[in-house]
Amino acid sequence: MGKISTEFYKPYLINFAIFSLIPIVFFHIHWLYDDEKWYYSTGAIILYVIAIFLELTELNNNELRPTAKWFVRHRYLLAGAMIALNILMIVNSIIRLVGFWENIVVTFMLAIVIMYLPIVVFFHCADEEREFSHLKSTKLSTKQWSLLFGFHTILAALYATQFLFDGSSLGKEELVLNFRMVRFICQLINILSIPMSYQAILSWNSDKLRFKGKYPNTTMEWKGLMKRNPDGTWEIDQTPEDHNIFIV
Repeated sequence: MGKISTEFYKPYLINFAIFSLIPIVFFHIHWLYDDEKWYYSTGAIILYVIAIFLELTELNNNELRPTAKWFVRHRYLLAGAMIALNILMIVNSIIRLVGFWENIVVTFMLAIVIMYLPIVVFFHCADEEREFSHLKSTKLSTKQWSLLFGFHTILAALYATQFLFDGSSLGKEELVLNFRMVRFICQLINILSIPMSYQAILSWNSDKLRFKGKYPNTTMEWKGLMKRNPDGTWEIDQTPEDHNIFIV
């Protein structure tokens, strides 16, 4: 199950980033600002390009190749980033009613999340020389499945409270359109981010990871298992009987 979920997860993330996140962020910023809207909406796309460029630069450095530690960590961070994106878009839609500096702070935080999302997608999908995946035996318990769907149901209910707010009080038509869009977009992102939360829990359950790539300083194919030590570090598992789990 772990292997299958990883194989489907990569194309899912790529399509989600291209066909969902970019249009959502673009229109959110496009409608949020008036005279400067083209400047800021274009700026959002530029943030994506900068983040992708930085990621490609890092991937060319062998010392920065993905590790088992970051394979797990980025799955935690991506699930959290999707929740942060939703919350920040909501706050950013109404923060102008509070004050100018509060708006600057929230916009800056949103920019950080926007830049991080393409980076984490690249870390999930781009590097084929060191590829990690979950074992087939790694699964979610019944309690964890209930927690997963229960958590996203609670988020959906909280996001639905936006419909109790009269968006017309925001004044400008662009701000009203943005707020009305965000109310629906938050629900959409909440649903589409369930696989990311699933992967985060799956990573939490993983004491061992499958890996494949090239043996250091050679062109030989290298496959095996990584195991997590009690102190949180990862190392290559040398136990023969454990490798029998890997060879299928």
